[in-house]
Amino acid sequence: MQKKKINKILIIAVALIWGVVTYKFAAPYFMTTDTVVTADVLVKPSQTFLRKKDTFRLTIPERDPFLGKIRREKKKVITTSSKPRKVSKVKSSKPWPKIEYLGFVKSKESTSRLGLLRVNGILKRVRNRSQVGDIIVKKISKDKISIQFQKEIKDFRK
Repeated sequence: MQKKKINKILIIAVALIWGVVTYKFAAPYFMTTDTVVTADVLVKPSQTFLRKKDTFRLTIPERDPFLGKIRREKKKVITTSSKPRKVSKVKSSKPWPKIEYLGFVKSKESTSRLGLLRVNGILKRVRNRSQVGDIIVKKISKDKISIQFQKEIKDFRK
């Protein structure tokens, strides 16, 4: 008999708790709270005050505060020569593109290697003695690749 009373009390308590939880969850969807707020006095926006920039000139002291040495201005000596300078002609060559050697792939059947290059951000697949734009691939090895660009050869490592 005692167990039946405790069970009934517990069932009622659980039902009340779930009822409160459901009410808290569902109440905002069914209730409307339309409140109108009116202001009797108009609110002025706050005024912002701008400060004028303070300008000043820094002067470099003549004495070094740490070493105690006195700093003096170096006078620039301008020399003029009577001999005209020779102007050398500068070659108008393009700069090297950005090249990154990523490695190579070799199949069992083929004896040649397929190298992977990134030229100016574009991935290229190259073989020995192949040409990509102005670039000529001379040799592909495990850890480096030799590339010729405008009669100049450079090695790029992984």
